[in-house]
Amino acid sequence: MARSPSFEGRYGRMFRSLPPFAPTDAALDALAGSMADVPGPAGDNPDIPCGYTYLGQFVDHDITFDPVSSLDRANDPDALTNFRTPRFDLDSVYGRGPADSPYLYDQEDPASLLVGHNAGVHDEPVDLPRNQQGRALIGDPRNDVHFIVSQLHLAFVRFHNAVVDHLRFDVEPGDLFNEARRVATWHYQWIVVHDFLNRLVGPDLLGRVLVTNARTGKARADLSYFTWRTRPFVPVEFSAGAYRFGHSMVRDVYRINDTIEPLPILTDIRVANRLQHLGGFRTLPKGWTVQWKYFFPLGDQAPQHSRLIDARLAEPMRKLPPLIDDARRSLGLLNMLRGRALQLPSGQAVAAAMGTSVPDTDLHLSGETPLWFYLLREAEVLAGGRRLGPTGGRIVAEVLVGLLKGDPSSFLRQQPAWAPDLPSAEKGRFTMMDMLRFAGVA
Repeated sequence: MARSPSFEGRYGRMFRSLPPFAPTDAALDALAGSMADVPGPAGDNPDIPCGYTYLGQFVDHDITFDPVSSLDRANDPDALTNFRTPRFDLDSVYGRGPADSPYLYDQEDPASLLVGHNAGVHDEPVDLPRNQQGRALIGDPRNDVHFIVSQLHLAFVRFHNAVVDHLRFDVEPGDLFNEARRVATWHYQWIVVHDFLNRLVGPDLLGRVLVTNARTGKARADLSYFTWRTRPFVPVEFSAGAYRFGHSMVRDVYRINDTIEPLPILTDIRVANRLQHLGGFRTLPKGWTVQWKYFFPLGDQAPQHSRLIDARLAEPMRKLPPLIDDARRSLGLLNMLRGRALQLPSGQAVAAAMGTSVPDTDLHLSGETPLWFYLLREAEVLAGGRRLGPTGGRIVAEVLVGLLKGDPSSFLRQQPAWAPDLPSAEKGRFTMMDMLRFAGVA
């Protein structure tokens, strides 16, 4: 199978000189079969509230969209079409803007995005706007796959609208939408780097990749492995390997508010009662509004934890519903099959190239291992599952910071000394909790 000759495009590679790793089906089956989760609190990650699992999913949908990829095609990265701009620009929320995506916007207040209402409860804006068949009118249909991510998408819609109201009397009406979008997007970019990524890799590693001058306050990206010639791309080592760490963080059930009993994140929705799971692509049932205190630290009550970043998957991930996979295979197996199809190198080869290798015996591995599995085991052994390990953490940090560096409209390029200026718990900082409070959904 030919490997892409180019360094950039829709997708690309960070480690082009490393040979592909092609384990057998039997080897992948065995690895996937070994990924049973440890039930109960022992598998929880006390350092990362479970809302960050779905912020990670939202971020992924913001920078990548490949609706035609298949394990059955010749998986040359440059043949994969990324319909998302590889930027943190919230295009999953804004679509193509008011002129080209008018169905996303409020005709009575053109700078604002539409908010849907639960059927018959017009004073409670709890849902995304939907068509008559219940499908969400949003820039990325994947953000309706379950109620946690759809309510998170709604939170960003309402965040934008709150920014519009905040700026309304200080900005000319003709400039209001663009300025509100810039303010909302820059604060979102700050959250991605200084809240989300900081939790995933730790402040030391983040400080080596995003270096801030103590005197001027200017930040700059220091990248060793993620480079491009003309414009940034999405590396397959990131999209099909390192960034899929979030699958190990998924809980089997979630409590979403004070009144609804904990519900499974996935189930066989062809046969299950639709009021017994969180599956999306439908109108939010009355009373199902997510209370974010169960997902982020918003008060005295501790949120639900994410699961540890380790080589284990919650039971719903190990036998997917038929609507996701007819054969009901493990998500872990599908991840590793995709990595093989994309000709990813082994985890050991990538770690050696980055100078982060440890002996296989330390990681309880024997021989070459798929990149995705290796990075999960690295996090499990070297970081106790509480954050990514040195190899996975560096890949994720370089790509997320690198995409900011490559975006001419990002705060890092426009104003490298910029700090958030919306109301927050700590001046000059801005977290998911601050965003939810400002949006009025906390």
